[in-house]
Amino acid sequence: MFVGTPQFYSLLLFGVLSIVLLAGVLSPSRFSVPSYFRPLWVFFLFFNASEWISFSVAIWILALFSFQALREYFSLVDIRLQDRWGILGAYLSIPFMIYLIQIDWYGLFIISIPVYAFIIVPFLVALGGEEAKGTVFSIGAIDFGLFLFVYCMGHIGYLSLFSTWMAAFLIVSVVLCDLLDYVLRDRAGGGLKSALLKFLVAAPLTVAVSLLMSTWTDIPTLHASILGLLVPVLVLVGNFTIGVIESDLGIARARLQPGKGQLIHGVRSYLFAAPVIFHYIRYFLR
Repeated sequence: MFVGTPQFYSLLLFGVLSIVLLAGVLSPSRFSVPSYFRPLWVFFLFFNASEWISFSVAIWILALFSFQALREYFSLVDIRLQDRWGILGAYLSIPFMIYLIQIDWYGLFIISIPVYAFIIVPFLVALGGEEAKGTVFSIGAIDFGLFLFVYCMGHIGYLSLFSTWMAAFLIVSVVLCDLLDYVLRDRAGGGLKSALLKFLVAAPLTVAVSLLMSTWTDIPTLHASILGLLVPVLVLVGNFTIGVIESDLGIARARLQPGKGQLIHGVRSYLFAAPVIFHYIRYFLR
């Protein structure tokens, strides 16, 4: 029976998120949608497409999403016009990596960005070298954006190739941490005490989610508990690190706009969690 299956809950959540986002579009002044709802909607679109159509189609939804995040990042970084070849190389890395996920070529996927793209992009930047000054910054900025918004995001897609519900566990756990961060932000303040409080509140809930979803993910109880503890730590570390980067890029939480940091802010909680959770599952459970 369809009701009560993981596919049912995935479709139900996608429907609820669609209604919430539509309400935000139709009445933005009365209904403010948190920035992390839009990436969440894309991820559940990806999950449902994977289950109801095919993974080969769904993975290209993630490719478009990575492209949007990378484009927003490049729009905020002070990149020189002569670096356009390096930027083109970064964009072309997306279909290259996504195709490797689609055909399950792990050996080449894992080095696709940090070896080949990281070699090719500096060459392309140098190729447009009308002015040498600023080259090191441009290479670093392009490669770093490629690493975060393509490579790290790509691990969500590869995890979904293992199991849609393993990836869904990651997404749901991260969003739960984001919701708690939103609730505790004003009360907890900042600093180490705030981080500790957020972890202590989030960890029991993410462990519970991991254990509840273990019947869908087939993750043993011990590993499910460890993964549930890992997620809030990785979210805290990722949010802190990307938060500093956002400040450098001029992204302000109070003034998030489409194309001006909204997407980067929405995905930042996944960027450190996705690769670590993926490699834990691949090493211990695959």
